[in-house]
Amino acid sequence: MSFWNNVEQECRYKGISRKELAAAAHFSVNTISTGLKRNGMPAADLALRISKVLGIPLENLLEDRESTVSKENISDIQEKQKMLLRYLPYIEKLEHMPSERTKAVLTIIDCIGT
Repeated sequence: MSFWNNVEQECRYKGISRKELAAAAHFSVNTISTGLKRNGMPAADLALRISKVLGIPLENLLEDRESTVSKENISDIQEKQKMLLRYLPYIEKLEHMPSERTKAVLTIIDCIGT
């Protein structure tokens, strides 16, 4: 998998658009499309800026991930991310409840689920 494919995958995972990444790392959004088409590598300084914006080590963007991450895994991760975003407000409420109430809510959920 190329550098730009890894960038695309990381953006999808983090919910960052190409435009947002380009603006934050100070490069043209068309650079991503061109890099994907040509399977090219960006200049070292741009690659480093992109890794900083994405919050991951540059090595992660340079490695061949195809062997470790399948499309099914990506799809599964994306579905779990959607589920997390859907239930995040409730999780945050649970985190702020006293522990006795949290246990009670979780017990109710366990009973409903079975």
